[in-house]
Amino acid sequence: MIRPILSLKRLSIDKAEGKVCYQFGKDRSELEQMDYLEFIARVTSHIPDKGQVMIRYCGLYANAHRGKINKTGVSPSYPLIIEEEERFVPSKGWAEMIRKGYEVDPLLCPSCRGQMSIIAFIEDHKVWACPKVT
Repeated sequence: MIRPILSLKRLSIDKAEGKVCYQFGKDRSELEQMDYLEFIARVTSHIPDKGQVMIRYCGLYANAHRGKINKTGVSPSYPLIIEEEERFVPSKGWAEMIRKGYEVDPLLCPSCRGQMSIIAFIEDHKVWACPKVT
């Protein structure tokens, strides 16, 4: 089933009147009440007959077109769709995040209050792990 015909969250029953209630609209503000037989008739009208095709593919997506292309062995003459790669947008640096979160500049030298520069990153866990932890 690609798309259900109704939402069970919007469906309720009014036992006092013996009616099926369905809420619809953007904010479920509209309510339609109907007899249960009418509700069943409406729902079953969306069920296709045996052998009935509900989704049709035309043009380049049709099976017939793809079959013709495959039989001839010719590459398609239509332009292929090439998706552009998303540009990398760098996130804020770790220093900026620490500055915002803790209101402390991690690149400020504690002794001379000058701006420090990064000369290397230690990425190997074995190098910076505490020797007491096993």
